[in-house]
Amino acid sequence: KKKGKGSKLARMSDEERARYLQHRAELELESKRRKQQLIAAFTKNKLKREEAFSRLNTAKINEQWRFILRRIKCKELHENVEYLWKNFDRMMKIKDLMIWHLYNELETTDMDHRRLQEAHIQIMDIIIGN
Repeated sequence: KKKGKGSKLARMSDEERARYLQHRAELELESKRRKQQLIAAFTKNKLKREEAFSRLNTAKINEQWRFILRRIKCKELHENVEYLWKNFDRMMKIKDLMIWHLYNELETTDMDHRRLQEAHIQIMDIIIGN
């Protein structure tokens, strides 16, 4: 076939040959332009797809990060509540102990008061009775 083309070009006049070569050059340019358009379209689509994956992956990473932060915050809150509970429990024990001591003191003081009142009444009876 190459021989056929060579003989085909040889049979053409200079003007026909120039037109034929010009036509071939235009076809090649058109082919290159289409190829570049296809490559550009493919690249553009690939970029869009990658951007979509990037957004999706960013959303997943953000969700995982929030989950980790929530877990850390829950642990901190749990430790704070535990500390506050222990502190509250300690304060309640101290207050209970103080109430118990005050109650015992009150009972002792009340018994002392009654004894003194009885002694006072007995002394008054002795004084009045004499």
